[in-house]
Formats: sequence, structure tokens, C-alpha cells
Amino acid sequence: MKQHSVCWNVVYLCLVCSLVFTACSVCRAQDKENPVTIPDFLNTMKKNAAETFLALSDGGTSTVKTYSFPKGTAELTVIRGGAVEKATILQLNLKGIKPKGFAAAADGVVIQMEIFPANPHCPMGHFNTEWQSADVTQYHTNLDLFPALESREDLDAVRKAMDAVAERHGRDKDALRTGLDVHYNMDHFDSPLASKTGFKLKALTEKDRDLFTDAYQTFFDSYIDIIKKRQDTDFGEKEEAFKLKRNARWFEYITLKDGAFKMAQAIGIPPEVLVGFSYPPAAVFE
Repeated sequence: MKQHSVCWNVVYLCLVCSLVFTACSVCRAQDKENPVTIPDFLNTMKKNAAETFLALSDGGTSTVKTYSFPKGTAELTVIRGGAVEKATILQLNLKGIKPKGFAAAADGVVIQMEIFPANPHCPMGHFNTEWQSADVTQYHTNLDLFPALESREDLDAVRKAMDAVAERHGRDKDALRTGLDVHYNMDHFDSPLASKTGFKLKALTEKDRDLFTDAYQTFFDSYIDIIKKRQDTDFGEKEEAFKLKRNARWFEYITLKDGAFKMAQAIGIPPEVLVGFSYPPAAVFE
């Protein structure tokens, strides 16, 4: 009887293993057929980022507003408090627009985040992704930090983490940073806003999904590590002045140079969206 019991237990175990293996195979096949797309990933990141910034705000405020205009819609989240002087998350859904450098008019999406930490030792964070609907959609992304104070240790840590991303995906780390300093600079600046710690990812497709998600998640996590590390670092009026000057430079760049901001004005995106999203919480101009 014991032998029969053991045999039936073995049969039952084999049957369970077979069913589990089959279920896993089906799941893998479904994942392969329906992979998480770059927009799917960004939608998840929007939610995660909002929750992260709200936690860093230490009981601060979070507002979400939606807007409609002739060329599309906008959803703007603004978080303030604690370590976060101001953090904004914007999604624009645009209809029939033709940005500079694009071949034809099409529907488009912009998902962008600007983070202005309260402590000057924490750099401003910039996350921007945009794309237009096409047979083969191309995604354009800029990820970088704009420091008010030189914190080589923190910036080097982020740069090292991003270097590892490039290595994992067989990419040239220097090529992925080309143009960031030129993009975020103006002739009257004493130095570019950009620290070239992140990447400038141009014309990626869904075939590059793993590179995109790895780069974006790694950059976000590394940036949050800086905020958590530096949010309680002592600072005085001198450090605060550097932050306000950096904010002024960002304001000048946005309003005088940034092509996307000018296009947004031209297609009628409400001023409340542009001001609420792009403008720093405070700035001092020289």
C-alpha cells in the first residue's frame, strides 16, 4: 500500500509540474506577443513618479488638472512640499501637429517631468519624451540633471549608473550624451545647464524598448537617491542664491530658446499649462 501511495504521489507531482510548465509557457508566449510598450512603461512611470514625489513632499500637496484646447488635451500634475519645492508631470496628447524637424503633421504625445528640489545641493531633474504616430513610431528622449552647485560625487554616481546601462545594451556612452550640453545652453550662459549625466536618446523604436526602459528607470532611481541623500544637507543664503540663478537660467532657456515651448504657444496650449509646468517656483535674474 505504501508503494502504491508513493507512486500516486509521484504521478500527481509530475502532473502538477507539467501544468505549471504549460502555464508558464503560455504566459511567456503571451508576453512575447503582447510586450509592454514604451508608452505603457511611461504611463506606469508617471504614476510611480507622482507617488515618489508626494512621499518626498512629507505631507505636501498634489494637484491634477486636465485641459482641452483645439489641438489636443493636457494633464498636469503639480506636487509641492518637503524636499520637493515643485515637481511637475505633464502629458500632452496632440492632434495633427508638425514639430520642427518632422516630415509631416501627425498626432503626437509628450510626457515630461521637471523637478525643482528645495535643497540647492539637489540638482534639478529633467525627463522629456515625445513621439508622433507613424508606421514605425520613433521616440525622442532627453534625460539630464541641471545642478545649482557642483556635486561631483553625486553626478559621478549617476553617470556611472548610466554608463552601465550603455554597456549592458552595447551602446557608446559618449555618443548617447552627445548634444545635451549644446541643447541646454545659451550664448550668455557662463556654462550649460546640462551636466551630461543622462542620455539623449534619439529616434528609438519599440525594438529599442529594453534600452529605453533601462535608461529611464536607472536615471530616475539614481536621481531619487540624490534627493534622499541631500535633502537634509545644510545650506545657507549663498547656496540658495546659486539655486535661484540656475532657476533663472532655466526660465530664460524655456522662454527664449526652447522650440517646443514656442510651438506649444503657437498651437494654443493654455498659458496656465505652460506656466504651471515649465516655470520654476522662484528665480533671481542678474
